[in-house]
Amino acid sequence: MATPMGELRRILFFITESFCPMKTFLTMTAVVIAGVALTTAIALARIGTPLTLTPPTLDLPAESNDSPSVLIMKPNATIEQGAQPRAVVDDDEFDFGNMRNKTMDNSHTFTVRNEGDAPLVFTGSSVSCNKCTFVDLPEKPVEPGESVQIVVRWNVDTYEDFFRQSATVKTNDPYHDALRFVITGKVVRPLQVEPQKLVASNIQVGEPASLKATLSAYFSEDLQIVDRSFGEPATAEYFAVDVTQVPKDRLAEGVKSALEVTVNIKPGLPVGSILQTLHLKTNIEDEPETTVPISGDVVGAVQVYAKGWERELKFLNIGNVKQSQGDKRSLNLMMRGENLTDLKLDPAQVDESVLKVTYGDVVVMKEGTGVRVPVVIEIPPGSPLVNHMGGTAKLAEIIVPTNKPALGRVKLSVKFAVVAD
Repeated sequence: MATPMGELRRILFFITESFCPMKTFLTMTAVVIAGVALTTAIALARIGTPLTLTPPTLDLPAESNDSPSVLIMKPNATIEQGAQPRAVVDDDEFDFGNMRNKTMDNSHTFTVRNEGDAPLVFTGSSVSCNKCTFVDLPEKPVEPGESVQIVVRWNVDTYEDFFRQSATVKTNDPYHDALRFVITGKVVRPLQVEPQKLVASNIQVGEPASLKATLSAYFSEDLQIVDRSFGEPATAEYFAVDVTQVPKDRLAEGVKSALEVTVNIKPGLPVGSILQTLHLKTNIEDEPETTVPISGDVVGAVQVYAKGWERELKFLNIGNVKQSQGDKRSLNLMMRGENLTDLKLDPAQVDESVLKVTYGDVVVMKEGTGVRVPVVIEIPPGSPLVNHMGGTAKLAEIIVPTNKPALGRVKLSVKFAVVAD
C-alpha cells in the first residue's frame, strides 16, 4: 500500500511532467493543490487513514496571443491522455478590397494545418448569413502533419458600403471548438462622384464662380467623358465644363482612374436661386451616365418684401387659386446702391403665360440710398389649369431685367396652381 507521502510525490511528479509548458498562473495553481494535498496527507497519516488520489482534471485557459493559431478555445476543455489533433490557421480573415454590388459566387481559400498526432476531423459548420455566405468542408480527415483547404464563398448583394460575413467550422480538436473565417471588403459603384451635389452659395451678381467635383472609376484605368450637357436650357449658356485627368499619385485608395470636373458659372445669372443639372456620359460600360445637381443662389442689393414670400427658399407662395376667381399679389423690390435714381426696368420675362406682371412707379428712398419698386403679380380669372407647386412640377419664374449691372436681372420664383372650382 502506498504511503501518503508516496502518493503526494506521484501527484507532484504528474503535475510537473504534464503542465510544465503552461504559464505562471497555472504553476501557482499546482502549488496550491500540492499544499492542500500535503496538509490532508499529514492529517490522515496522524490518524492512520491511507490516502488514495487520482490525477486532477483542470480547465485549460485560452491560447496565448503569441500562439500561431487564431482559433476559438473550446470552453471547459479538459486534458486528455493519448494522441490528439491540433488545428492551426495562420490567417483567418480575408479582405477582398473593392467589389461591385450584385457580384455573385466569389470565393477564397483558407489553409488549416494539423500539427497534432491524431487525425483532424471537421464535424459541422455555420455561417453569419445563410443567403450570402457558404463554406465547403473536406470530407476526409486531415492526417497529422498534413494541410487542407477550406473554401469560403460569398455573394455581394447589399445596401451597405461595407461587407463583413463569417463562416465557423467545428472540429474534433479538444483545445478548440471552432475555426472562424471572416470575409470583409468595401462595396463600391463602378463610377462615383464626390461631392454628389455642387452648391454655389451667395454668388455676387455679375461675378463668376467655379465648382469642382471628382469622378472616380474603381474598375477602369481609362475613365473618359464622352459627352456633357445641362438639364435646364434656360440658363445653360451661363455654365461651362472643364475636365482634367487626376495624376496616378493623387488617386484615392482603390481608384483605378479619375477625372476632375470644373463647372464654371459665368456672370449674368439673375439674382435668386440656382437650379441646374450636369449630365455626363462616360465610357464606363456598367454606368455610362451620371448626373450632378447644381444649386445655390445669386445675391445682390435686392430684397423682396411681400405676404407669402419665403425668404429662406426665395419664392412667393400663392398656393391653390380657384379658376373662376383668380388671385393678385403685391410685393416690393428694395434695391440699394449708388446711382439708382435713373433705374429702369424692362418688361418682365415670364415662363408661364398665366402670370401677368406690372410695375408701379419707382420710389427713391431717403438720402438716395436706394429705391423701392412696387410689383403686382396677377393670375386672371378664367386662367387655364396649371400646376407650379414644386416637386416634379417646377415653380414658375419671373425675370425682372434692370439697366444696372450691379443689380443684374432679378428672378422671382412663384409657387401656385390654378385648380377647378
